[in-house]
Amino acid sequence: QVIETPNDDRSGDTAPVSLTRILVALDASEHANKALDEAVRLAKSSGGTITGIHAYAALLHDRRFKMMEGGLPERYLDEQEMGYQREVHDDLISRGLDIISESYHDAGEAVCDKAGVAFKRLSPEGKNYTKVVEAAGSGDYDVLVLGALGLGAVPGSLIGTVAERVVRRSPIDTFVVRDPDKAVGDGPIVVGIDGSPRSYGAMMTALDLAARTHAEVHA
Repeated sequence: QVIETPNDDRSGDTAPVSLTRILVALDASEHANKALDEAVRLAKSSGGTITGIHAYAALLHDRRFKMMEGGLPERYLDEQEMGYQREVHDDLISRGLDIISESYHDAGEAVCDKAGVAFKRLSPEGKNYTKVVEAAGSGDYDVLVLGALGLGAVPGSLIGTVAERVVRRSPIDTFVVRDPDKAVGDGPIVVGIDGSPRSYGAMMTALDLAARTHAEVHA
């Protein structure tokens, strides 16, 4: 199917976006793992690169530990002893969170290696959703991919707090995996159109995805 683009290009020359630089949020959850699988499919179709991102808030744990210091047993309240305990705590938290983050990246890299897709690692320190949004706005990525729910999913939830906060703030196109048992192309891609530049861009993106995944597009 061929669709002629209007001379004024109502999509604002933004759609469909390139899929050569894909940012994927990782947390080893079922939804995140499916998000990575879908991102790999898209990256393979464009010769693209996957960058996995997992943020960890070591400094937040440090602040919380200091808030708890007043409730420690008296023998720990000596300033020298307290300084030692802070160092031990900071070291354990930083090392532990780093190990967890690297394990997510190791798993992501294994998936990408198997598919022949290049993989990069991004592990910023800070609040998870703020760091994902910050990375998305860096200009280094074309599209962001993440799962609707993470490891802390509440039964019955449709979208987790991290995913909701990210999609509200992401400055780039964002692919959210809602059902980890389905892939793009399993059914038609449905696009809502209302004559706006954004909906026209959504149509162009849907047609691009359909061509890559052999799906139908229903407008």
